[in-house]
Amino acid sequence: MDRKLVELGIEEGLLEIGFEPVVIEWTGSMEIGPSDSSVTIDDCARASRYLEDWLEDKMMLPETYVLEVSSPGVERPLVRPKDWERFVGESVMVQTYTRNVGERSRFEGQLLGFINELKDSQSAQILLKDGTELNVRLCDVKKATLLY
Repeated sequence: MDRKLVELGIEEGLLEIGFEPVVIEWTGSMEIGPSDSSVTIDDCARASRYLEDWLEDKMMLPETYVLEVSSPGVERPLVRPKDWERFVGESVMVQTYTRNVGERSRFEGQLLGFINELKDSQSAQILLKDGTELNVRLCDVKKATLLY
């Protein structure tokens, strides 16, 4: 089974019904989100039914698997470049692999902008609570979420 092929198929299928995957975990859970609004329980059920049918028809998966579909919630993860672009102006929490600000590798602030150049040079501009502006390369980000 080619995981990348499955992920591409899941993304294509969800886009057909107005959603996009936010996070796909191979432990069996998936978070989805619509383009413009919040996700309801009915949305998750509809996406789950669609994906179950699609996976059974198109993919060679083990006979038993568990598919969990959920909303990313209010502290939605920022995973892809389009997530960073979409949420400019929002409050974010960013954790990096290395220490960026003094001795910290985790910080909170407002996402001021996103520079989407070459893949290795994509970066987010963040205004920290103390007024410091910080540029963080996406390749250095371990985890990032919106803050509620």
